[in-house]
Amino acid sequence: MARVVVVGGGFAGLSAAGRLAKLRHDVVLLEASDRLGGRLRGVERDGHRWAVHPETFTLPGVLRDLFRKSGRTIDRVLEIETVPGRRHVFDDGTVLDLPMGTRGAQHDAVVALTGSDDWSPYLDTLPTPWDVIRRQALDQVLTGRDAFTREQWRALQPRRTVQRAAKGLGDPRLATLLRDAVRVHGDDPRRVPAFTTVQHYLERNFGLWHVVGGRGVLADGLTTRMQERRVDVRLGTRASGLELEGEQVRGVVTDDGTVPADVVVWCAPTWPAPLPEPRRLLPAAPARQTYVRLGPDAPALVQDVLVHADPPLRMWEADPGCWTIEHTRSEDPLVTLARHRIDLRDHVVDRWEASPRELVTEGHWGWQWQGWRTALARPGVGPRGGLFHAGAHAHPGGSLEMVGEATAAIAAAVGKA
Repeated sequence: MARVVVVGGGFAGLSAAGRLAKLRHDVVLLEASDRLGGRLRGVERDGHRWAVHPETFTLPGVLRDLFRKSGRTIDRVLEIETVPGRRHVFDDGTVLDLPMGTRGAQHDAVVALTGSDDWSPYLDTLPTPWDVIRRQALDQVLTGRDAFTREQWRALQPRRTVQRAAKGLGDPRLATLLRDAVRVHGDDPRRVPAFTTVQHYLERNFGLWHVVGGRGVLADGLTTRMQERRVDVRLGTRASGLELEGEQVRGVVTDDGTVPADVVVWCAPTWPAPLPEPRRLLPAAPARQTYVRLGPDAPALVQDVLVHADPPLRMWEADPGCWTIEHTRSEDPLVTLARHRIDLRDHVVDRWEASPRELVTEGHWGWQWQGWRTALARPGVGPRGGLFHAGAHAHPGGSLEMVGEATAAIAAAVGKA
């Protein structure tokens, strides 16, 4: 039985702690705030909830696996269901409601928009890179460049960028769709490797899903799982660093003293002293978020909308009528939406903002892509001395499914007690 300390009580920390406790390790979970769940819980005001991140995810098997391998199966705790698709609103006024989970329906929707379908054949090229990524970088803890054979590396085409891939899509709206999927996160398509577009293939194959009732329900379910697995949860405990013996972790330093550890899973947005901070990485800056609550007569919208303005704007719904609008323009986002025929201005019941400066205090937002090397420079690649990383700051990324993949790989690497 290993002494495991998990730092951070968001989704990454909860999923890591649950998995490792089920493997019969002695698990301590440290959380600086007074509540578990982190950004899963979104933001609340006057009894209403807004989501800091889109509520949708793909790869539902990741969540099912998490619950099955930490205790009771997911269907005994919460419900997940499919979301029909995502709405794309283009500058020329056209709209693409792109279905998920079905190649045929995607093909029909794209043909209806453009008269032909360059989209489906492009996605059909992605199963091979996805298989390489899944086997070498997700199903196991990624050790570095050495994890890939020459043939696998060639299949990834790491120097090919999203910008270059977009040029192969005949209709400019499809090219915009591919580029804006990374631009909406503040990244430059010229610096993001094209293998990241496997996300579109996953959405087409596995669909978009959400937790019925919102991600707060997921946070509650995992909080209960900590009690069931007898995880030692210590709220209000801020971890600042590691105690090391050579390169082996021996404990986690907190404001209340050192917690002994044989294994540490660092899921917090802060960086543990005395380790040097990553030098080849630039932190991603979050976009401004505008939270609006709409009245009952507001226009009907799908749960996830991407407006291909310049720069792009994305909006998603949490509680009914509670929309988060993520944007980087100085222009009022409601004006931008109205110009794209989504006029919500007369239906706003409540509204407030969260600036990038405010949002960075709530957690890590990942790293800017600076070419394919970014993928191998992130924390969590090449773990050593019993230290693992998971979460938005770590490989393979901060989405629900990617964090879930990371904690599954960590649990497999640590193994049974």
